Amino acid sequence: MSILCSNEKGWVISHYDYSKNLYRNVHSPTGNIDLAYNKSLFKITTPFMRDQEAEKLAAFLSSDSSLKKVRKRRCQTANDTEVQLVQKVHESLLKEARNISNFQLSVTHFDILENNATARNFVNEFYESQREGKNLKEYGLFKGTNVISIPQVVEINNRLYVMPPYSSFICCNLNDLNENDKKFDFILLDPPWWNKHVRRKKMNNCCKGYEMMRDDDIANIPISSYLQDTGLVGIWCTNGSSHIKAIKQSYFPQWGLEYVATWFWIKVTDSGEPVCSFTNSNGKRPYERIIFGASQKRRFQNPEEFKCFLSVPSALHSHKPPLVDILKDYLPENVKCLELFARYLLPGWTSVEFPISCVIK
Repeated sequence: MSILCSNEKGWVISHYDYSKNLYRNVHSPTGNIDLAYNKSLFKITTPFMRDQEAEKLAAFLSSDSSLKKVRKRRCQTANDTEVQLVQKVHESLLKEARNISNFQLSVTHFDILENNATARNFVNEFYESQREGKNLKEYGLFKGTNVISIPQVVEINNRLYVMPPYSSFICCNLNDLNENDKKFDFILLDPPWWNKHVRRKKMNNCCKGYEMMRDDDIANIPISSYLQDTGLVGIWCTNGSSHIKAIKQSYFPQWGLEYVATWFWIKVTDSGEPVCSFTNSNGKRPYERIIFGASQKRRFQNPEEFKCFLSVPSALHSHKPPLVDILKDYLPENVKCLELFARYLLPGWTSVEFPISCVIK
């Protein structure tokens, strides 16, 4: 279970707790074991900033005049309606979470100077480890399945992988995807949007970047070939207006879908503070969105407009929180789900990506 608490505006969820509950009693060659994501992935103590900025902030907060200035900053409001609404939901959900003793951490001067180094160092070590060993591309079509009701460790191509119950994965080119005419009730996409920042990161470290796609290429994915006539589609999207417009005006019509709702994932630190200011002058926001489109024949309840969910993000790039629990009310029983551009596995889901990695404790 990922949900910590909720109200009419949305949910507070824990990615780490979800993994801890999911990977209990894992069947392995040495006996049943308990696993979880390495907790360092979620040690996000302070908002995202460069080390130089963190040093300046720590020095500023040590000065006698800092308290008054910080309070003045917190009173600033954004003119953008969307930002204001998301900010209000953040405050509402954070209050619910703190009422049950979550996000109680008090940030220290040392935490600011440390600047999330534990999480960043762990991720750097993880990416470096991916440079070693055989590249998954060398295996060609790469896939696996867990057909039992508990998670298990499976061996594929002489490597061990942890798989949730009834899950399957395929690492391949989307053009090579063949699910034997299988249709899904829900399809989730996390497309590799064309992004200059990611392009620079890939040039510096191929393991941290990924292959990006243009809007036209994403629109040409044959979603209708995999979706039930009564199906629902969700697309993770950046806050870029061009991508949002493309989804609503190009992708959904091409896939035979109608726009139904937008939800917002609010990313916070261990103390509940947003990972960046809601009023950043550079346009960055502490949230991402997921946009839903539905078939006209859909018989189930559609997601409501402007719901939010709040969580501490993983330090791994594009490692999104699990939506399994918060989507239950909008999907049929014994639901069949497909995730394209997946970063990890979920119970009962088919995950398609190149490559899929598991980081376990």
